[in-house]
Amino acid sequence: MRLAARTSAVVAALAMVTAGAAQAATDSDDAVKARVAQVAAYTTDPCNGAPTAADAAAAGKLNGVLTQGLKGDMTAYRVSCARAVIDAVQKRGLDERAAVIAITTTIVESTIENISEKVDHSSLGLFQQLDSWGTAAQRLNPSWATTKFLDVMEDFYPNGSWRTADIGDVCQRVQRSAFPDRYGKQTLDAQRIVDELSGPGAVTAGIYGALSDGRLTYSTINSATGDRTRTVVSSASLGFVPKALATLNFNTLLVTSPAAQLYRVDIITNSNSLAFSEPTPLGGGWTHDMLTYDGHGHLYGIANGTLMSYVVSRPKPAASQVGQRVVIGDGFTMRTIAATGDDWLIAISTAGVLRSYHIAADNTWTGATLADRWSTFDRIVSPGYGLYYAQTRDGALYRYFDHNPYDLNGSDIEGFGTDPVDTQGWTQIQLSAQPLVG
Repeated sequence: MRLAARTSAVVAALAMVTAGAAQAATDSDDAVKARVAQVAAYTTDPCNGAPTAADAAAAGKLNGVLTQGLKGDMTAYRVSCARAVIDAVQKRGLDERAAVIAITTTIVESTIENISEKVDHSSLGLFQQLDSWGTAAQRLNPSWATTKFLDVMEDFYPNGSWRTADIGDVCQRVQRSAFPDRYGKQTLDAQRIVDELSGPGAVTAGIYGALSDGRLTYSTINSATGDRTRTVVSSASLGFVPKALATLNFNTLLVTSPAAQLYRVDIITNSNSLAFSEPTPLGGGWTHDMLTYDGHGHLYGIANGTLMSYVVSRPKPAASQVGQRVVIGDGFTMRTIAATGDDWLIAISTAGVLRSYHIAADNTWTGATLADRWSTFDRIVSPGYGLYYAQTRDGALYRYFDHNPYDLNGSDIEGFGTDPVDTQGWTQIQLSAQPLVG
């Protein structure tokens, strides 16, 4: 992104702040400030294309609230890099704390710049990852680098234990820095950056649906504006009215029939028209009232108030590749459920209460009420990213953004009641969003 040649001002800064001085700094904020001057001399790669006007605006806002190492030093470029890191965390289906951990690390390691030259041994990129981590191209790809960082984090902290561990300790265990105390002192600014940038970015949400005559629908929604950009309806019918519907990926659905048969439906096209192959039977006994897939190999269903999970081991599974049934619990009297991330569910109860659930690795669960007075909605779907779409019985589709969908707290759910996706026309009897996963 930058040329190797620098202005005299940068050279002067480098004369005052050497690499040795930066490493010798004992105060974390001073160390980051020294690193800012260092990094100014390095070549960098773009993080997510060229910085935008929105990035510049966000940088201005952040410079008014940051109080630690990057105080006054946020730029449109740094914001674009922070967005790329946060996007990668969201695509993985991890919560806001994971984003704070990742941003904290990049503040200390690179001042949130994608350093493209090896100035510290073989380190490259936002996380200053060594050759042993991956190729140069991989380490300079913000999505790959962030995902690799998260891989190592989850290896060291299995079963979500990083959620309760000290953030500075998590960063240090992954990075193995010679200066372990620097991470923990940047977490407040990392949280401020995540709070500012964790909004419904411009991604396309895809939603499949089923009509009462067995035909399928597919709609796309711009998540940033809430505008529906396309809807196509199949001319063919499934041959039955589906009782439950789950989207595995962009061209694979699972549906159940009134006769309790599970079918896989392969989508041929959903661009200018919607067409699908004849449904493939996968087995009987599927009496579920609803199904949802979390994008991470886990299918959840409710039958007569009992929540169950299954493992889906292939993108287009055969009967033997949908199994390992586990009963999670009883008393799940819901009118609709949707997966919001890896082993996370959102649901509306028959009493109209919005609930969130997390299913642990040992198949125990925790849950909380997010809001009441949701009785006007018959269905809710989520592609992830904290995006919720709720359908009323009158055919309207409303949109919501949960700033942290994994905190079991509804106080940060933002509604757009005056700007719904549509005020009418959503007459589907089943809806299911395509999971947005990397």
